[in-house]
Amino acid sequence: MAGALFAYVMIGLGDRVSDPVGSGWVLAGSLLFFLTGCMLLAIGGTSLGALHAFAAFLVLAVVAALNQLLPVLTHAPVARPQSVIAVATGFAIGFSLLIAAFYGAPMFGAAGIVLALTAIAWVLWNMVRLWAGRDERETRVLVAFATIAFAGAVGIGALMTCTLGGRCSAQIVGLAPLHAFLAVAGFASLLIVAVSFRFVPMFAVAHGDAYGRRAMQWVAVAGVAVAAGSLHWPLGLRLGLLELLASAISIGASHMRTLATRLRKRVDVSLRYGSVAWCLAIVAIFVALAATWQTGLQTAAVILAVLGWISITILGYAYKVAGFLAWQVAKERDPAAQLPALSTAVHLPLAYAALAFLGAGTCIAAFCSFVFPDHVGVGYGLYAIGGLAAVVALAKLASLYILRRQPNGTSVRATG
Repeated sequence: MAGALFAYVMIGLGDRVSDPVGSGWVLAGSLLFFLTGCMLLAIGGTSLGALHAFAAFLVLAVVAALNQLLPVLTHAPVARPQSVIAVATGFAIGFSLLIAAFYGAPMFGAAGIVLALTAIAWVLWNMVRLWAGRDERETRVLVAFATIAFAGAVGIGALMTCTLGGRCSAQIVGLAPLHAFLAVAGFASLLIVAVSFRFVPMFAVAHGDAYGRRAMQWVAVAGVAVAAGSLHWPLGLRLGLLELLASAISIGASHMRTLATRLRKRVDVSLRYGSVAWCLAIVAIFVALAATWQTGLQTAAVILAVLGWISITILGYAYKVAGFLAWQVAKERDPAAQLPALSTAVHLPLAYAALAFLGAGTCIAAFCSFVFPDHVGVGYGLYAIGGLAAVVALAKLASLYILRRQPNGTSVRATG
């Protein structure tokens, strides 16, 4: 039942929304960047190169997800798969150059140009699609705010690559905190909130939801705006963070009330990941608030937000998104095929082991970054183990559909 409902939402009223192979390849590319980030953290510790590998993971995952979701949720124009793959390729090349530059390659200028041009195209394209959408006004507006924050983060990032490449004023580097905040709180967090309003009741197969008019999402937007404009004014920054904290707690409580109306007895693995991530988001905001008095906590706040809140949420939701994309490929290849339900296709022991390592690694790395900096690698190592396990679980899920055996016993591979 859950798989059928998810297919209905992702496909729409029987119409093809996008090429599942295209979105699938983009999602697979995002996971490669995620593994790269895990490896860089485990081997070299905290670094800007590792952080931007996770940024690439986030951006490519969003490109893949919005390609599927925007036409269905908002009736925005359907994207051509070639366009989606082209944009994703631009981001992948740009982030690869940027990561290489942080490890010594003279690539900052090229990375800034590629990322800026790709981002301009993607932002304008999505704003047009959001404007053309007819439904889900609250969702469209919230995604638009997140897209604007992304544009701001990329714009500042492009200026900083110019500086790091030796061509612009060194004072621009002072915008780094704003760049990071817009990316984490403005872009990633607002997007997760937007899709969670639809994903949580859908994954739980709930009777309804407890979100009302979604007033708290606007408190989150206000919190991002106030904090972003007050990064060098502690009182204003605290006010913005308090708004974010209030919205996170309130929306989290609404998610819990929604889950209480679920039809399925067992909570879906995606929602287990989402619950852990949401708790880490609240802790991250608390730590960020404390960091306005004790600056040594800033790294811990970033770890909790990027490794915990954002990455664990994306991995959790990917179990459903990747599973559906693979299911759709198999179904289009053989419409009469009897395919396993998505709710039973995930290798749960591996997925939950991965979640345990990811959660423990995040918390240990955040704690050690402030108390025992020399031992932060222990947390990163645990996180890398969890990350690898999660990606293996996702690969096993996708292969269950894509590499399924035909009735004659031969193994077949989906083609796009």
